[in-house]
Amino acid sequence: MSSAPLPHSTADQPSTTGRSTYAPAAALNEARYWTPSTPPAAEWREHWHNVLPELAELASRKRKRPPDAVIMRASQLDAARLDTELSAMLKEQFMKIFSYFQPRLISAFQPELTLILELLIFRFSVWAGKPTPGSALMNLRYRDERHIHYTPRKLTGSSQGALQISSCQPNGLNPRSEVGGRTGVEGPGLSTWQRGLWGLGTVLMQYAWSRLDQVAAAQHWGDFDSSPGVQRAWKVLRSCETALNLASLLNFLVFLQQGKYRSLLERVLRARLVYQRANMARAISFEYLNRQLVWHELSELLLFVLPLISVTRLKRMIVNRWPSLRAATAKHLQRASGLESQISGADNETLPGPCAICAAHEITVPFCAVPCTHTFCYYCLRTNCEADHHFTCPTCSTRVHAMKRWHPADLASQT
Repeated sequence: MSSAPLPHSTADQPSTTGRSTYAPAAALNEARYWTPSTPPAAEWREHWHNVLPELAELASRKRKRPPDAVIMRASQLDAARLDTELSAMLKEQFMKIFSYFQPRLISAFQPELTLILELLIFRFSVWAGKPTPGSALMNLRYRDERHIHYTPRKLTGSSQGALQISSCQPNGLNPRSEVGGRTGVEGPGLSTWQRGLWGLGTVLMQYAWSRLDQVAAAQHWGDFDSSPGVQRAWKVLRSCETALNLASLLNFLVFLQQGKYRSLLERVLRARLVYQRANMARAISFEYLNRQLVWHELSELLLFVLPLISVTRLKRMIVNRWPSLRAATAKHLQRASGLESQISGADNETLPGPCAICAAHEITVPFCAVPCTHTFCYYCLRTNCEADHHFTCPTCSTRVHAMKRWHPADLASQT
C-alpha cells in the first residue's frame, strides 16, 4: 500500500515575497526518504590508487616485536636456588641408604650416586614435559622460543598479524595461541631434542666434569713432576673452566638486563622460563625464611661476642657480688675432698690438697698461691691466672699475685 501524501497547510504555499519556505512536516517527510549518495566507482578507485604507495611504505617498514611478558628475575633465581636445595636434601636422604657401607667406597662412587639421583629428578620433571620442582613452586615453566616469532601484516590478507605462535604443542601443552587477548606467556613447551640436550648438559656433562676433576686431583695432574701430556691436559682443563665461568658471568649480566635465559644452556637451547598461569598471585610464605635469618644473625652475634667475654672474670664478679656462693662452693669442695680421701684410703696428713678449683685430693704437681699459700693443681692455677689477671683465691678471696712450688713446710702456714 502506498502512503497517502501529507496534507499541506497554507504555510506550505509560496509567499508573496518570493521566498519558498517548508513546514516542519514536509522537512520530516523529506528526511525520512533521504539516503546517502554512494561515490562513483571511478572516484574511490582513484583515491585508493593515490594512497596505495603510502600503505605499501608503512607495510614495508620494520616492525618492532610487541613487548613480551616480563618474568621476574627474582622468581627465576629463586627457582634455581630451590632446585639446588631440593637436590641437596634428596642427596642427603639418598646417601643414608649407604650409611653401612665403607666410607671409602661411598666417596669413590659419589659422582655416580649423584648421577643416579639427578637422572631420576630429570626423568620425572623436564623429560616428562613438566617444570622442575623449584620452577613449579615459583609458577614457572619452560617455553620453546623458536616457535615464538613475529609476522608482519599483509595488505591483501587478514588484518591480524603480530606475535604468532606455532601450532605445535608437545607434551600435551595446549596454551592459548590466539593473537587477541594474549598474556604473553603462551607458547609450546620444549621439544624432545631440547629436553634431551637439557638433560645432557645439566646431568651428564656435570657428572663427566666432576668425575674428570676427581681423577685429575687424585692423580695429581697439576704437579710439576707429571708428564708433559698430563700437564697440558691439566692446563686445558683449567682454561676450559675459566672460559666457562667467564661466559656464565657475561650471560648472568645479560640476564639481569633482559630477564631471559639465566644459564648458558638455556640460551643455547632457547628454552625460556615463563609463567604457567599469568594471573596467578604470588602466595609465598616468608615465615621460615625470616626465622632462619633471625637465628643466623643471633648465631653470628654470639660468635662475635663470646670470645670477648672472660668467663673467669664474670664468675669472679658473681662470686664477689654474692659471697654466699663462695661459702657454698668451699663447703662442696671440702665434702668432695673428704669423700675422695675416704675412697682412696689416703689418711696421710702430709699430702697436699685438695685443689681449691677442681677439688682433686691427690695433686700430681702441687703449687701454692702467693700470698694466701692455698694449694692448687698447677694446671688449674696457671690457666685461671692466664685467663684472669685479677684472679682471686676461691677459698679466701685473696688476689693471687704469684705462684710457687708446694713444699711440706707450707702445711704449717695453711693450718
